[in-house]
Amino acid sequence: MSRQFLALTCLVTVGVASALGAAACSSSSSHGVAKDGGGDEQTSDLDAGDEVCTAYVSDADLSDAAPSVSFSGDILPVFQNSCGIAGSTCHGAADIEKTQQRPFLGLHDGGTDASAVVTGIVGVPSSEDPAMNIVAPNDVTHSYLLHKIDGDECTLAAACADAAVANPAFAGCGLTMPYSSPQLDPATRDTIRRWVAQGAKNN
Repeated sequence: MSRQFLALTCLVTVGVASALGAAACSSSSSHGVAKDGGGDEQTSDLDAGDEVCTAYVSDADLSDAAPSVSFSGDILPVFQNSCGIAGSTCHGAADIEKTQQRPFLGLHDGGTDASAVVTGIVGVPSSEDPAMNIVAPNDVTHSYLLHKIDGDECTLAAACADAAVANPAFAGCGLTMPYSSPQLDPATRDTIRRWVAQGAKNN
């Protein structure tokens, strides 16, 4: 085997490794970037190594009360089909809050009591970042659920790290939700955002 071939092989191997490393490092930095044209992004002050964390900014105008969003008609079906679909593996078991400290977001097969979901997430501190409620009525910026579905939970890393000191089981802010599924489209996320902006009512 010639020296030239060995040198070329080494160069290609290093190049591939570098590209893979760069891709791995930038994977979470893509959070908050609307890949399908919805919303916008802002660079936050948080840099983790080579990663740049961006905060998702929706294009939705939430100042208008119309259209009115219904929790049982508009939001719960999204939760049931995107978050509760795998039962106790995700957020679809009624006792999930007690057994795994994850919010219950509805039974995939229907029959969910909407009030059980609303009371379990509205005004309830997040396990990953207890300084922020899962849903804060009228406050889209400080509703942890919206960060999780927008994919910019990296902007909360410092608060999540503080929480992990008290409970190592919640190290980091976790992953964008829904887990292991395509991100909810911007229009669906904005419907949830509008529900929060309209007071996160059980309606």
